[in-house]
Amino acid sequence: MIARGKRLVVAGVVAVILLIAISASAQIYRYYKPGSVFTLTLIKVNSGMDAAYLQYLDTQLKKDSEAQIKAKYMKSYKILRSLDDDEAGWNLIILREYESLAAFEANEEKADALSREVLSEDDQKQMQGYTDRSKVRQIVATKTMREFILK
Repeated sequence: MIARGKRLVVAGVVAVILLIAISASAQIYRYYKPGSVFTLTLIKVNSGMDAAYLQYLDTQLKKDSEAQIKAKYMKSYKILRSLDDDEAGWNLIILREYESLAAFEANEEKADALSREVLSEDDQKQMQGYTDRSKVRQIVATKTMREFILK
């Protein structure tokens, strides 16, 4: 009888081990680990307005972005300009990199307050800036994307 009891215990342990092994092997393999979060703003600079928009990018956008990086609300930013314009699509991308989605969301209000301070803008002045920039460019799309770092 004791031998039968031992066999039941051993069989039970083996069954538990098999269940754990099966569940572990059934998990989906992740081919990546999550990286930085980026916001992409796709912009169509109106014909003949490159200089006007680049002036904004080199002054206000640069000043604000550098302050955001210094405060560690943003990791980096890049401006990409296409070499082959077509009338239908965008021709400039503004990339902003953030540590993670959690950091991006947690710092949103602080980053907005910092922008107002750095650029000396209240809501009315900020809205006027949007209106002025709409004369030289059109925002085609804005996307938030996560980098996948392949394993």
